[in-house]
Amino acid sequence: MKTKRINLWVTDETDALIRTKANSVGMTITDYIVKCATSKKNTNFDGLKELTTQVKKLGNNLNQLLVMARQGRIHVVYLDEACAELSEIHN
Repeated sequence: MKTKRINLWVTDETDALIRTKANSVGMTITDYIVKCATSKKNTNFDGLKELTTQVKKLGNNLNQLLVMARQGRIHVVYLDEACAELSEIHN
């Protein structure tokens, strides 16, 4: 038995979208929203901004090395540390 009520505000466009999606799968709006909210895996994006900043810095450094290599200012680059960092980020 349902004993709790949750209210939320949405735009007209969001309301129409929810109603259309619920109708297309033959569910009530309540059942559709509850199913969407409880059956999907939630992802925590804490630290994503920090990660993005670090990846951008690596990209900038790589671009600077490429420019110097094309100018003939450097001939050999060891990217072991950069590869290790990217590998750690990927895992």
